[in-house]
Amino acid sequence: MRSVPNQLDGVPLSKNGRYNQMSPLTKTVYFPDYPKSASGRSGLTVPFPEGCNGAFNRVANLSSYSIRNLTGYDSFARLEIDAQAANTSTATFLREKLLNSVKLVREFDDRDYRAPLQATFQGGKGSPLHDWYPYLEGYSPDFVNAIIDKYAPAAERILDPFCGSGTTAITSALRGIAAYYSEVNPVCRFIITSKFAALRLPYAERARIARELESLAETIERGLRSSLEDDQLRTAFRCAFGDSEFFDAKSFSNVLRLRTIADQLAIEDAALAQFFVVAVLRSLVQGSLLVRRGDLRFKTATELKRNPPRLLHEVCASLRLVASDLHDAPHCERAADLVCNDARALAMHIREPVDAIVTSPPYLNGTNYFRNTKIELWFLRQLASKEGLRALRDAAITSGINDVTGKKANGSFNVAPSATLVKVLAAFSGNVYDPRIPLMVRSYFGEMLGVLKNFHDVLRPNGIAAIDLGDSCYGSVWVPTDQILSELMTACGFVQVDRIVLRERQSRDGRKLGQTLQIFKKKEHLPTDRKVVRSNTVNSPALKGWKQFRSNLLHQQGAMASRNWGDPLHSLCSYQGKLKPSIAHRLVEALIPTGTGARILDPFAGVGTIPFEAQLKGHTGLAFDISPAAIAICRAKIEPIIPSKVSSILRKLAVSLDHADATDVNREQLDKIRFNGPLSEYFHPKTLAQIVAARSFFKEHAPNDGSTALVFAAMLHILHGNRPYALSRRSHPITPFAPTGPREYRPVMERLRTKVEKSLLSIAQERSRSGRAYFQDATQPWPSDVANLDAIITSPPFFDSTRFHTANWMRLWFAGWEAADFKEKPTLFVDERQKQTFDVYRAVFQQSCERLKPGGFFLIHLGKSRKCDMAAALENVAASYLEHVDLFTESVEHCESHGLRDKGTVTHHQYLLLRRP
Repeated sequence: MRSVPNQLDGVPLSKNGRYNQMSPLTKTVYFPDYPKSASGRSGLTVPFPEGCNGAFNRVANLSSYSIRNLTGYDSFARLEIDAQAANTSTATFLREKLLNSVKLVREFDDRDYRAPLQATFQGGKGSPLHDWYPYLEGYSPDFVNAIIDKYAPAAERILDPFCGSGTTAITSALRGIAAYYSEVNPVCRFIITSKFAALRLPYAERARIARELESLAETIERGLRSSLEDDQLRTAFRCAFGDSEFFDAKSFSNVLRLRTIADQLAIEDAALAQFFVVAVLRSLVQGSLLVRRGDLRFKTATELKRNPPRLLHEVCASLRLVASDLHDAPHCERAADLVCNDARALAMHIREPVDAIVTSPPYLNGTNYFRNTKIELWFLRQLASKEGLRALRDAAITSGINDVTGKKANGSFNVAPSATLVKVLAAFSGNVYDPRIPLMVRSYFGEMLGVLKNFHDVLRPNGIAAIDLGDSCYGSVWVPTDQILSELMTACGFVQVDRIVLRERQSRDGRKLGQTLQIFKKKEHLPTDRKVVRSNTVNSPALKGWKQFRSNLLHQQGAMASRNWGDPLHSLCSYQGKLKPSIAHRLVEALIPTGTGARILDPFAGVGTIPFEAQLKGHTGLAFDISPAAIAICRAKIEPIIPSKVSSILRKLAVSLDHADATDVNREQLDKIRFNGPLSEYFHPKTLAQIVAARSFFKEHAPNDGSTALVFAAMLHILHGNRPYALSRRSHPITPFAPTGPREYRPVMERLRTKVEKSLLSIAQERSRSGRAYFQDATQPWPSDVANLDAIITSPPFFDSTRFHTANWMRLWFAGWEAADFKEKPTLFVDERQKQTFDVYRAVFQQSCERLKPGGFFLIHLGKSRKCDMAAALENVAASYLEHVDLFTESVEHCESHGLRDKGTVTHHQYLLLRRP
């Protein structure tokens, strides 16, 4: 059932989301210093008399921020003073200022869907939310409304497969229509999510966040001075961009500090942090040495002189714009569903047909959509290597020369469905300035054909597809993109019902080009020879190893049954909740042939048992974990290690520890960390001073590479235990229970060197290291270079077992956590979040489907208890993305307990095997 039309600024909206002209014409403009009402909203209502319809329609959808800029009044107090001086009311004074600032235009005709300006981003410029991100390829809400009004007025489910900055989804949702979208660019997905978060917030909460954003705009300079630069982001920049300089030195430092502020806000106030990041993303290019003019490029000397980068100014302006728009934007109860990232996978994820598709696919114009957003991708931690952009481009539709690869330019694509395309490809023969151009054109339409087939699969009979697209020209060869697309749509079972020229353009050589809106209807019946065959049997040859695993259970027999079985590096650092190496060994072996160089991800890797076993078998092991202690141990196991760098780290650390002084230790602060007793009670005062000094050392020398992580992990191992290597009084090597026995001084470096040297001997006997560990929440957007996966094998936290943040509390403290973190950060851990809902895994399954190769396996090792059947719960969540292959259970009641009295209530292990179709 449709929702009731919204109200905006006190004016009822009509069904299509525009102002109801039968109501009094008023516009509310918000000022940060306007006297607050009971709701917290801070707006001056400006009336428009009869006869001002044209002017009102011009400003009705403008945001307060845009109106304040147009009139030059950022302050209500100053507006009020000037109005009094003019002997008129503030509302009338502001209206006259606004009328003088805006050119009057004829009243917008609801039937005029051809309005060329409405087909562009500029058509919505100035309206709430529309200016949050300058997406050059976007179009306006009125354009979408006009399409729905004319071609799909009864639609209840609308899809945009190339959603960009979210205009179709938002416009549909505001009309009470169920909105669905796919979008491959992580920046765009973040912006869409943030816009819907704003629309769904209660006004009181919006007002609170707006006040906080305004306050940040006032204090951001001071906040930057007191914040540290984010070293991880700095490293990612160098890895992704080398020696490139996109910012001046001061601005670059401030960007790194903005990331630190954003991360801290995420802990304290997640909603505020989200909108803060929106403001920063909006400001990055404007505050850089770059400019976005179609493509992203460096500013010329003239442009730099005319418009020097002012990062802080841009951030402050963006914070105020977002704050203002939180007041202005209408309320919307509906959210939009992200169906998938790749439009070529729509049919795999949409279970109920949609009524209409409204979209604008990538133009075949050479624009590199990911290079255009590379700075924002980097700031969002979605780009951390030179290969990252390539991986993103490979995941998208080929639309530019640099997107072309041999794999993409697949000669098997049959161009016969489009006679026009056959002619275009023939015209390129001997008449092209770059041999990649015909490959690009062929790839583009081959990939788009896959998308259009998905359109047919997800649309109901007689459903409408509205496609906004422009044509292209390369040299003297014209590529009528819209015409070719029309022929491909016909081949896919559609009939064209309308074609509107939205605007005319011109190529560099003067050739006339156009932008069109084409409307297609799906035929009611269409014979098809395309069949999707899905097999859930375990009898296929690819699952021979799996059958042996489940029938033999070798990990429960002989030497493999021991927890200490396997490579010595598995014992680099003891850790509660660690998967037995023999299970990891057998799971990898069961699904992927040894030595094939597969790419295997564990999204809940912990200390890296699964990716390390994958690496030992000749594969590339990839790992995610949210624990700074666990991911460092994992990194030491799977990332490259340089012995000379290890020695250098040890020497530097020894120098730092030489200056450790027990009198400098703030025991009162340390003893706020107390789970099984105050932290200081575990150590001799002199040993404690060295440990505190070592903790400070690793804050400056973060374990972000394998060599540093090895020393760090060794230090974590020797922190506590019941053997001579331990630095603590007698405790437990896995969980630091309350200590016993005398305090005795135990020098850190002596024991640390022994542990590191022992580990280096083990590493010298390993195979090559090609893995990578990411400090990453698996439920958040994954890094772009984690792609083309052969398998995902993981063991997420069991529902009713280890609480990782308490079991490993001392190591988390050494990794940087303070007392407050133990109260706040655990709420981000899956072992806590899954107690509320298993939907926390939905993003994991959705992204797994996107990143796995077709036919790739997703294997989950789970714990079953009397309270929860995890396999049943997760299989239900995964069903929208992956197909079921197998599930079996083994008893673990006979397993050892490490001397721990409480190991949870898990009595059986479950193995849930899924597969990407």
